[in-house]
Formats: sequence, C-alpha cells, structure tokens
Amino acid sequence: MKILIHGSETVFHIQQFLPLMEVLDEEEGIEYISFHSNEDLPLHPRSFFMHRLRDFLWDRFGVAKNNFSAKKWYWNWKRIGGTKARLEEADQSWSHPCSALKGFIPWKPDLVIGSTPHEGHMKYQIIPWARKEGVPVLSIDHGAPMIPFHFGEYRGSMMGCNANAVWGARSKQINVGYGAPESGQVITGSPTLDPLSRENGALKSDRKQILLMTTHREPIKSAMDKLVSSVIERYLDSRDFEIVIKPHPIELRNSEPRSYPRGVRVILNQDEYISSIMSAHCIISPSLSVIVPSLALGVPFIDIMQPGSGLADEDELVALSQLFGSVTFTPEQMDDVIEGRISADPKKCREVFEQVGYRSDGKNARRVLDLARHLVAGKRPADWKDPFD
Repeated sequence: MKILIHGSETVFHIQQFLPLMEVLDEEEGIEYISFHSNEDLPLHPRSFFMHRLRDFLWDRFGVAKNNFSAKKWYWNWKRIGGTKARLEEADQSWSHPCSALKGFIPWKPDLVIGSTPHEGHMKYQIIPWARKEGVPVLSIDHGAPMIPFHFGEYRGSMMGCNANAVWGARSKQINVGYGAPESGQVITGSPTLDPLSRENGALKSDRKQILLMTTHREPIKSAMDKLVSSVIERYLDSRDFEIVIKPHPIELRNSEPRSYPRGVRVILNQDEYISSIMSAHCIISPSLSVIVPSLALGVPFIDIMQPGSGLADEDELVALSQLFGSVTFTPEQMDDVIEGRISADPKKCREVFEQVGYRSDGKNARRVLDLARHLVAGKRPADWKDPFD
C-alpha cells in the first residue's frame, strides 16, 4: 500500500501523524511519503479583497490559486524494504505528476491522509487532486470538540473525504450534529493518545505540578487568563507546587505568548503536550481536547466551562456538566483539588473517557492504519470494525 500524508501548514499538526508514521515504518509492505511545512504558513490570503475573491471563486467554480512553494515544506519518504529519510526537496527519481504539489511524487498513492480538510492546501489542492485521480481520502480529526461552537461548522462537511477518524463517540455526535454524514465518522481514537501507554513519559519535578492550559478564543481566553493570574498569585511562592502553563498552539501562532513571573514554567514545545499532562498533579482548563488524556490518566481536572459561566450556549454547558460533572471539578473547588483535599475517581474517569477518547492502549495509530486498509479495499467506512476490540 502506498500512502500520501499531508501534514498541513500548521507545524503542531505533525503530532497527529508521528505515532502513525512510527507504525508505518514497521510495516514492510507499506511505502509512504509525507510532507509538512517547515514553519507556520498563512492559511488564507492576507488581503481582505483577495480572501473574498478566493472564497467566491471556490464557492462558485471550485477553483483556487495554488500557492504551494516546495522550499517551505519538507518530505519524509519511506520505501518498501528501506528506512525513512527526510528530504528537503522532492527526489529527482519521482515521476508521477501531482499538480497540487506543482511537481512529482514517486507513484500514484492508494490513499491520502490529512488532518485539515477544511482549510489551506489540503482543502483547495490535495483533496480535489485526489478525487480526480480516484484516490480515497482519510481525514484524522486534530481535536476533540466537547460542545459545538459556531466556528466548528466546517465539521458539517466531509470536504471530499471518504472517512473521518474521530476521537470518540462525543466527537462523532458533535460532527454529525453539524451535518456530517454519520456513516463517514469512524471512531478510532486519536493517535496522539498513544504515548499515554508508554512508561517514563512524564516531565520530572520535585514539586506537584499545577498545569494550566490556555486558549485563543474569546470569551474563554479572557476567563482562563483571569484564573491563571489567580493561581499565580496564590501558589507561585509555594514550595510544594510548581505552576506550569501550556499555551494553545494557535495562541502562539497568532501572537507572542503572555509574559509570566519568574518561577512559572511555560511549555512552548508541542512535543511535550502529552508528557506535561502525564506529569500533572491537577489540570485547570476549559473542557477542550485536553480533557481526554487527563481522564485517561485520572488526573484531577478543573473545568472553567460551567453552567452560568456565559462561556458558551447555556444548554450546551448544562449538557457538558451532565457528561463531566461526576469526574471534573469547578473553579470554586480549585484550592481543595490543588491542596489534595479532594481528588478524581479513576474508575469514573475511565468510564467517561471511553465516551470521549475511546481507547488509550497505544493502538490508535494501528486502528487508523486498519481503517486505511479498509478504505483502500473499497469498503464502506461504516462497515469498519475495530480489530483490537
């Protein structure tokens, strides 16, 4: 099987594919090439006029200017019987034309895999090219929505993909609620959770780590920033605790990270995302994707998105509370959680985790690969069965 992997213009999205490529590297009968941007690239025209023109031409005629520049991307190429090699440019031996990449790839792929079918080069170039070539497309959700937001409407379309690998039943429900075909939403769990099954992944510290996960969307951002300030004021000078802040990658992409007092550890490397969760004494965050690995590990989670907070539609916040209320804590309980007077129930956490994250057994990348084989064989996404269940 030959696979083309589109890694996207956003650098941190590579985390979706690293566990998958580890599995592919072990498969003797699989050859793949992946390409990913060397740095964060613009997803939209900077000019308002050009942005509107791009959208008009795409909506009316299905065409968009191809801005792909090979010098801004790098390749990983794994050949059958060989080891993976990183290339800074396409190999001269490649001969199969690919208009989406303004050049050549080594062969016609049996499958395309990507994580951003709703934007950028994946949406406007790779998927249309794959459809013309008759190549199926598998999307991997790069996040796990817990409640629907207006900006998530892109999830209501398969964007030309044959199937979408989702984190769990909750993500599938929300995607279908936006209008995505239920038959195309396949629960595989996220490959990003595979490192949870490995030992020695935690970031070592002599103190208990209070992990705060900031975000980039208002009004949640301001509410979270206020709580961060409160935690710093109360616990910065404590010898028992270390304050660790993990900004959202899009927050870093959009602006310089907020400055914090000396003694606060800020994690800027997305590669440390899972290890920071594995190290945490407790986590304070909106109930976004981060709640999934925290539940898998049974780490106490303080959720700022409570009924009455005004941070989302009230009915959705009530539904969220009904889902997570037995396994998460409110900001009013924060001090009790941090200081160890109350904690999470691991059994209940596991029960809720299986609804939102499916599995944390280290085999989600293999599930995605099995789904890939299923699609290449021409079978319906809805007929896929978990080979490890």
